[in-house]
Amino acid sequence: MKRLSMMGVFALLLAAFCVPLCKAQESIEGDWVGGTNLFNNPVFIHVRLTSNSSGISGLANVQPWKVGNRPLSVVKVEGKRVHFEFPSVIGIPYVGEGELKDGVIQGKMSRGNTQGTLHLIHVAKVDRKLFDSYVGAYELPDPKQAGRKTLHLVTYGALGFLRWVNLETGETTALYPMSNHKFFFGFSVVQKPSPDFATWTFEKGEQGEIVSTVRVQGQPDQHPTRTNFYKQEQVTLRNGVVTLAATLLAPATAGKHPAVVYIPGSGGDYTSRDSSLFREYHQLISNGIAVLIYDKRGTGASSGDWQRSSFEDLGRDALAGVAFLKTRKDINPTKIGVWGFSQGATIAPFAASVSKDVAFVIMMSGGGISSKEAEKAQQVAAMRARNLSEEEIKDALAFMELQFDAVRSPAGMEKFQAAIPGARDKRWFQHTWGGTPKDHWLWGWWHFVINHDPATVLEKVKVPVLAMWGSGDPLTVPEYINEMVAKIEGSLKRGGNKDLTIKIFPEADHGLNVKGSNEQVPTPGFHDLLVGWLRQRVTSKN
Repeated sequence: MKRLSMMGVFALLLAAFCVPLCKAQESIEGDWVGGTNLFNNPVFIHVRLTSNSSGISGLANVQPWKVGNRPLSVVKVEGKRVHFEFPSVIGIPYVGEGELKDGVIQGKMSRGNTQGTLHLIHVAKVDRKLFDSYVGAYELPDPKQAGRKTLHLVTYGALGFLRWVNLETGETTALYPMSNHKFFFGFSVVQKPSPDFATWTFEKGEQGEIVSTVRVQGQPDQHPTRTNFYKQEQVTLRNGVVTLAATLLAPATAGKHPAVVYIPGSGGDYTSRDSSLFREYHQLISNGIAVLIYDKRGTGASSGDWQRSSFEDLGRDALAGVAFLKTRKDINPTKIGVWGFSQGATIAPFAASVSKDVAFVIMMSGGGISSKEAEKAQQVAAMRARNLSEEEIKDALAFMELQFDAVRSPAGMEKFQAAIPGARDKRWFQHTWGGTPKDHWLWGWWHFVINHDPATVLEKVKVPVLAMWGSGDPLTVPEYINEMVAKIEGSLKRGGNKDLTIKIFPEADHGLNVKGSNEQVPTPGFHDLLVGWLRQRVTSKN
């Protein structure tokens, strides 16, 4: 909007025009959550809009699309119409647009020619200090078995809200405030804007205790009973100028507990505090082991930018967690280890290689091979799932070598760009970076990690290591798992470390759940191995 300063009448007109716009901007600010069926699969979407001196800015989170705290490239508010965009990995932006009415934005979501519906609900602004009195473990009646109760957790989520977890099934979703005391379950707004479909209310009883009510439409009200099974604390970790939002989950029993720092996986996934691994955390806490989980830098409520960070940077984030735990009177400072999942399994050994404060390393569904090999493994798995021939896959891998060279030098980028026209019509082209614009953040991120050598790092690891995979992992293939095993075994052996336990669970998926299980059932033996191995290490004499 141009500034006019010459005539009072224009100033009056400008002020009159600005009234509805400024009101729209004021009402549009804050957190919005809901769903979109773009790509025919309803997914949860979160958008945060902020007003500043230059207009309105924002960010988006869509976990299934690997979108975490991604800045909005365009935000427009014109009367009741709202339009926003954020970039995608293929260079074609996601576009959301709709009309604001009664606290709900309804319209459409698109990427290129693909369109779907969109709805977003305005989340209430509340006093988040109240969350400290709501978090805890709660028992609810088991709907499948009369007289039996199931354990649930209300904890701190990655975006500054609360999160509900069923500790038996692993089901989890955020709890978003409708008021200081009433919250709606995130899953209830994915398919339609109906926050009242499922709610959790926290109120104070006569003795000052928290009295809860869970209400789901069509079902009797439930009144969760709070237990003292867990201790929870929201904390802040610091690695230089980067601050990491974290949650410490600890047994309620007295004493100095062993502890694990969980390291999340790749991309914008804030998988620690919004994770399906809470069942595993629960298993550890039930056996006297504390767990520290944090939002990866640049995601959730953490500062920094993982897109401009090396594995070494991310490893030192984990070590900030170790350093914090060492200051705790309820933690045994000599029994603190790291647990890396997926890409985190590459980062965890680095933490142990540079710090004597790390007592053990757990590597889950990753590690041992370079990022280049891990990327190839993931794309080979995807191409085989599409029934591409081995000859096609061989050609794709040759083309991928060009994309990796493009990261390393301008000459490599020039050669890669020259090869794109001849590859564009190949069935495997979508599994490469051929469609990724040259100015996309992906190229910069790979510059930080492409030369990381896991073998050299593992040779410096002198503490016990547990490494686990699932043979049915859709993000890799058996020959690459075998390569990971060989590289880890060889590197530790060269470094003189004989304390290695390796397990490949038959047909387990990336999260070590039973492959194809709709309820994400942990693969048989996973929990027993995890807990048994840890107990053996953390209860031994120093």
